[in-house]
Amino acid sequence: MKRFIVLTGCLIVFLSACGGNPGPIPTPPAAVTPTAAATDEDVHQEPVVFPTGPYDNLFPQPEGQNTVFTLTDTQQALFDAYSKNFNFDISIFKNTDPIDIAQVFIECGIEGLWEGEYNMCVNWPISKAEYRDEALADVAANDIRTRRDKANYVFPYLKDGTFVDGGNGLGYIEFNSYDSSSNYSTVYAVKAKLHLQQVNGIWMIDQTNFFEYEQ
Repeated sequence: MKRFIVLTGCLIVFLSACGGNPGPIPTPPAAVTPTAAATDEDVHQEPVVFPTGPYDNLFPQPEGQNTVFTLTDTQQALFDAYSKNFNFDISIFKNTDPIDIAQVFIECGIEGLWEGEYNMCVNWPISKAEYRDEALADVAANDIRTRRDKANYVFPYLKDGTFVDGGNGLGYIEFNSYDSSSNYSTVYAVKAKLHLQQVNGIWMIDQTNFFEYEQ
């Protein structure tokens, strides 16, 4: 059985607490001001303020495992270049391995770099300004530290996955992951796929079919 997860908000939704209560945020970011009248040219990434203080990890480690999402040295260099000064120029990914691109994309979500996420995706159903508002609203409502813990839970083996070129500019990364019951009390190993589409020689995250569990 296959379960598809199609996300309008992509990682800001997938790496959030997903309906759970992450607990109080001692130092929340400033209130979000809607940007209904803003255009894509008006909105850009600003520094992300991480909360401090007590924090509850909602995503338990799989039994007998110590899973961690990490970047390779190559991927870290790509992330640093891409995010430097909030540049987010996707041209640096020309001729880059799709798995390296996917790893950088996940790291952008963990760090709250919504503009970095947006630029790395194709087939967006919402505008950049709308996505920015969703991203800021999520950071205001949820402890952003939860994102890294969920990435440790879902994406620790993404870097060891296999890229499958499906032809016609479409492909996916197949990798080992973990899934759980709705309350995260039961954790089990699964296969997962992250879908991409090639645009102008660059593999981009496909918003129409972002993430898929296979069971």
